[in-house]
Amino acid sequence: MIIAVDFDGCLASAGTWPEVGEPNEALINWLICLRKRGDKVILWTCRADEALQKAVEFCKVHGLEFDAVNDNLEELKQQYPDVVTQIENAA
Repeated sequence: MIIAVDFDGCLASAGTWPEVGEPNEALINWLICLRKRGDKVILWTCRADEALQKAVEFCKVHGLEFDAVNDNLEELKQQYPDVVTQIENAA
């Protein structure tokens, strides 16, 4: 399974931009369990630059790492290069 998850309002409470809010421990722990069983987790957020790095580091401190950040999985980009290019160009 591949799960794409937002940061503000999902992994952390909303309303503290550009800082990070309180962790959503239940969701973070669930995603950690999914990754342990082999599922893929993508951080998909509007954050960029320093704010994005804060979000990634926040998750890492709470034990959650990602298979991709604001991007598709490498294996899917290699397996379906035309489809991924079309989606990226549409965005």
